[in-house]
Amino acid sequence: MEYNINNLREALAKLPSSGPSDHIWQEINRQLNEAPLQNGLKELPVFEPDAHIWDAIEAKVPGRNRINMAWWYAAAVILIGGITGLWASKQNMAPAVAYSQEIVDERLLAKKDLETDQQYKKLKAYCEVETVVCNDKNFKRLEEEYEKLQTATEQLQQAMGTYNTEPELVRQFSLVEQEKAEVLNEMAKMI
Repeated sequence: MEYNINNLREALAKLPSSGPSDHIWQEINRQLNEAPLQNGLKELPVFEPDAHIWDAIEAKVPGRNRINMAWWYAAAVILIGGITGLWASKQNMAPAVAYSQEIVDERLLAKKDLETDQQYKKLKAYCEVETVVCNDKNFKRLEEEYEKLQTATEQLQQAMGTYNTEPELVRQFSLVEQEKAEVLNEMAKMI
């Protein structure tokens, strides 16, 4: 069967194509413009059918309803998809609560009562009893230096706050404490 269809296509393709010559078109045009035909067209009655007739004709046109139905199906799918998407997003919008626990390294916490300050207080108490060494110029200079370092320690403790999150501040605090210990050792050697 397919062989016959192919033969038919080949035969049709081999047919010569021709169209009417120009003088035939001119003759048809002349006859359409003749007076008897034009008069007859003018005498034809004009009739306009009611709107319900046009609606009935439009409803019977093949393929027209299918196109409209396709649009309705597409609109329905989009509407159902949108409602489902909104519903699903509302279901996932439950507030999430998350928490974590961190353990603080005790070595990074700055102690309020430092050992160097306790030793300094003991040294000051001893100076009240033994005034000879404590009145020395070098001892007084070391005492002033220690008090400046103690002020720096207090400022660093305020800057660090409760949790000491800045490693650079912890390093500076450690260096100041080492200097305070060295000054305290020199003061103790003088006594």
